[in-house]
Amino acid sequence: MHSTKFQSTLSEADEMLHQAKEELCRPEEDVVHYNVCKHAYKAIEKYMTGYLIHHGVHILHSNHIKDLLGQCRKIDKKFNDLNFDQVISAEDPEKLMMNLHTAQTFIFLAEKTRGFVAEK
Repeated sequence: MHSTKFQSTLSEADEMLHQAKEELCRPEEDVVHYNVCKHAYKAIEKYMTGYLIHHGVHILHSNHIKDLLGQCRKIDKKFNDLNFDQVISAEDPEKLMMNLHTAQTFIFLAEKTRGFVAEK
């Protein structure tokens, strides 16, 4: 059961990351940075959820990324290697400046999280 749920969650995360990257492929003036960040955020959330499912952790649908990150860090300290502060700030969009740099940071963090999860 854990393997199937892990794989489906990972596939959902991969699709969200793909959507974020696709948005950045548009001409610069057409890129909606909010959409890139939103999809990358969801990808990170799903990667962490999949990672925790794989490790037998029961996940509540109401978990915030900060809680997921804390749980991931308890299992593997490598999650401390990345600064997720900007992603955590996305829970309060008023604190987050949506621009190309932010969008690229979100994609970078999603890709790194994917790498951590793939190592299991």
